[in-house]
Amino acid sequence: MATQQSEPDSLSQLNPILSEIQSDNKAKRRKGLEKYQQVVFESGGELNKDSLSEIFGFSLRLLVTGLSDVSEINRINAANIVLKFAEGGVVSQNQLIDIIPTIHHRLAVIPLLEESEEVRLILVNIIKVLTLSFEAKLIPFMNEVVNILKRTVVDGSPDVRKVSSECVSVYARATREKFHMQSKSLVEPLIKALHHQRFKNRIASLNALGDLLLYGDGSVIQDVSGPLAKCAMDLPQVRLVLVAVGGALALQMPDRYSYWHRILPLLLFGLRDDDADVRQKAEELWVKVGLQYERENIDQLKKDIDFDITMENYPSGEVRPRVGCRVLVQRALYHILPGLMNDLDDWQAGPRFQAAKLLAVLILNADLGITQYAEKVLVGLHLAAGDREENIVKQVSECAELCLGKDLGHFLPPATYLPLILPRLSTVSNGEHPITILASMAEGTKSNILQESIKDIIEAVSIEDIAYKSQYEHQRALLQLIKVIITKCDPSEVSFDIFRILLFIASSSEADNNVNTALEQLDAFASKTKCAETSELYQRHLNAALKTLLLSANCWTENTPQFLMFVGLMELAGQSLSYEMELFVKVLIACVPKKQDPYVSLRCLTKLRMLLLQEDHPLESSGQLGLWLPDLVSECIAVFLSWHAGATAEALRTASVACLEGVCKIGVSEIRVIEELKKCLTLIPALIEDDAEDTRYFSCDVIYSMSMNYPQLIDSQKLHVLAEKLVKRFDDVSQRIRLKAAQVLAVLFENLPENYDSRLHSGQLQDLYKDAVIFLDDTDDKLQEAVSSTLETMGRACPELLITALEKDIHKYRNAHRCHKLIETLKTLQLKCSSQHVAWYHVQQ
Repeated sequence: MATQQSEPDSLSQLNPILSEIQSDNKAKRRKGLEKYQQVVFESGGELNKDSLSEIFGFSLRLLVTGLSDVSEINRINAANIVLKFAEGGVVSQNQLIDIIPTIHHRLAVIPLLEESEEVRLILVNIIKVLTLSFEAKLIPFMNEVVNILKRTVVDGSPDVRKVSSECVSVYARATREKFHMQSKSLVEPLIKALHHQRFKNRIASLNALGDLLLYGDGSVIQDVSGPLAKCAMDLPQVRLVLVAVGGALALQMPDRYSYWHRILPLLLFGLRDDDADVRQKAEELWVKVGLQYERENIDQLKKDIDFDITMENYPSGEVRPRVGCRVLVQRALYHILPGLMNDLDDWQAGPRFQAAKLLAVLILNADLGITQYAEKVLVGLHLAAGDREENIVKQVSECAELCLGKDLGHFLPPATYLPLILPRLSTVSNGEHPITILASMAEGTKSNILQESIKDIIEAVSIEDIAYKSQYEHQRALLQLIKVIITKCDPSEVSFDIFRILLFIASSSEADNNVNTALEQLDAFASKTKCAETSELYQRHLNAALKTLLLSANCWTENTPQFLMFVGLMELAGQSLSYEMELFVKVLIACVPKKQDPYVSLRCLTKLRMLLLQEDHPLESSGQLGLWLPDLVSECIAVFLSWHAGATAEALRTASVACLEGVCKIGVSEIRVIEELKKCLTLIPALIEDDAEDTRYFSCDVIYSMSMNYPQLIDSQKLHVLAEKLVKRFDDVSQRIRLKAAQVLAVLFENLPENYDSRLHSGQLQDLYKDAVIFLDDTDDKLQEAVSSTLETMGRACPELLITALEKDIHKYRNAHRCHKLIETLKTLQLKCSSQHVAWYHVQQ
């Protein structure tokens, strides 16, 4: 009863309020609108629907007029009142003729009359609420509503845009019977709205475009599919909606059969999405789409469905799609691939990234039907494998190398894909791209089928233009291919080609990871070919490798692949080299003495020294070193010992003297070796005085080793010549050479020639002692000590001469105590020698 009594009271209160609303004073109009809202919607008692309808009926004209009020606050109040009446469901169909044209006048006229964002938002909400209430009854107002939405979906206010896009969806569903007549005009504004910075706005626009395609003119999908596809690079929330829209189009769009190639990518993008929710949604919808297609085409697909079997060796981690899914992709692939190829070569990274993922999905879903498109797909794989963006290369590594190629390899036999790939290996600038694809496809091919083509594959990649490239990416691709071959096949029939490819990469690559991978593959290769150790693999192929290298050894340069391989053999072959000493030496003789590239000679001599001095003595293990060492000394070492001007000649002298030291340390006793060393010894005195510090140092080492291992080569005359040169080195600029000279001089006098007579050489000894004792007073304490120790050894040859040399100038020395100590030692030595001489004399008597 209270409510019934309050209704007449409320109605009676409206008459003065309506008068205020019509006032010329905007302040009074504002108060009137506020009172109106309070009485009708905010009074204590609730008015029933009939009363509200009656109130709205006799106040409609005033409220509609208020929508055009000059005062913004009045327009806001009037619009809010109309919105509340609409939400209350009291607006009748006859009253639409007053409301919608007025809103159209405020929002759709150019220039825009309604300047307030808040008013525009309320007006669009009124249209949305009315659409939900009247649905198809709004068809007569389609022109006005569509004109309004065309403007508001690109409004400057994000909130207006969002509500407008939602309104498009609502209106499209409500007027689906006639919406196609006006839907095209909304396409362009909605596409613009799709690029808004707020993701919620983009979601609303995306849904609106989906509903526009479902309930409007489907032919506009030709213009819409591209912008929609770009949403695949958006946030996960947007991608989730894109998948839902794509699924809805694939399931419900009336003329979808004509546009599968534009609809499917919107859904298939999600199957490789990084977000689990997006991926799960896409998988669910894709199964539904395939199942529905099967039901709709059961007559044509019945046989395929009944006899569908599980493929052997299917890609791991993948579930074979339904027959309907596979047929759909197969029929749409012809139309999808050209655009996809363009996207793979797009100037922006995003489209290329998405295109690579979509290509993976298409290959997997096309299944065996991919065969007829093999050439086009391979072109796409090459583009994907050679992308310049790091994140896309990573995606390509996952999709192209691990997914695309392997999937394609499951569906295409080598007889189909090899003729398409192998000719491209040497004709494209970036040869690693087809090799990468070949490796991934080979990985997807059954082992027994791949084994039949292994010879063709290895022969194609083992030609010099392909096998001997030093670029990082190229070598990485080759290693990937070789790894697949070694893992899946028996490589025995192409063993040598694989060996030399891996050897070249291990020898030439500047990237440690490529070198390490190549060495690992050599170990795996040795195991696969039943070698007990990797050294056995080298021994098996070393003869053929050296014969091949010998053919070009006389014209090698620093960057010649064969030279790099030879250096690699010197580093890696180890004791296997000793079993092929003849060929090894022939290669060295062919490449070292030549003048065309001194770097080759220098590098070979350096590696040869390492082999000679290695603790495990790899060149001696077979006992053949002595037979070929004379040739090495005469042809490769001695040729560089003579002095020639220039920094290059200086470096070669140093390397050859270092090698000579290695030869002397080995101590091979063959007569021919000794004869060659004797010839080299005649050049050593000059080398001790060479300008290069290392040459002087290694020359001292040569004398040291010869004194220890070949004392028969140093007679009295050579002894004094070498000793004189060594004493002069006491004054060398390098401390290490000064100390080394003292050490070597001591060894020389410890190993005096047989029947050495100090009385016959007293003059030469006197000169040596005289020059040497000067350095007992050197400023370098270490040299003083070293010279003192050396003189003690030298004094054994003739103590009295050294004592005389010391006593003569002892008063001039700052460190006379060293001289006194040395004199005492020598006098003790002199007494021992005298006693021995007397004892010998009595024995003789």
